[in-house]
Amino acid sequence: MILFWPIAIVGLGGESKQLISIKLDKQQKDYFMKKTIIALFLSLIFSSTMLYADQMQFMRDMAHANPVPNYMSIIKANEDKLGLNDDQKMKVMTWKKKNGKKMAAMVQSVIDGEAQIKAASMDGTSHVEISAMTQKLMAARSKIIAGKTTCRDYMMGVLTDAQWKQLVDIIKAGK
Repeated sequence: MILFWPIAIVGLGGESKQLISIKLDKQQKDYFMKKTIIALFLSLIFSSTMLYADQMQFMRDMAHANPVPNYMSIIKANEDKLGLNDDQKMKVMTWKKKNGKKMAAMVQSVIDGEAQIKAASMDGTSHVEISAMTQKLMAARSKIIAGKTTCRDYMMGVLTDAQWKQLVDIIKAGK
């Protein structure tokens, strides 16, 4: 196996490029391949961790925006533990697809509204204007709570009584 490495050599006259070829024996090639696979694996772990971190931040924002449990996330995370059948899983997924983006937008509006109120306060914005901004923020929080309550009512119809009790126990346990 031959590898080509571009090497930049800078001298007084400017930059020039040269290619250097390196011949590897089987042991070196295996070593290089192992290192490449490890690097790819670590990149994959890092990128999935970043995705998870974003999801965790969203969950913190959601909890901050309202006191109502995040039924959808808890149900999805505990599908097997709750023993959901295929029909129930389909109903949960359909609800999430239909309502998830709207809920995320409302949560983001609360986070943005808080940042705007904070900035307005530091900028010396009048009490009247900050009160108006606060009313808008509280309206968004109320919509989130109403939406999650509607979700709760729907999920109570999707889950059996035993599954609902188990879900409530999971929520109370903080899992």
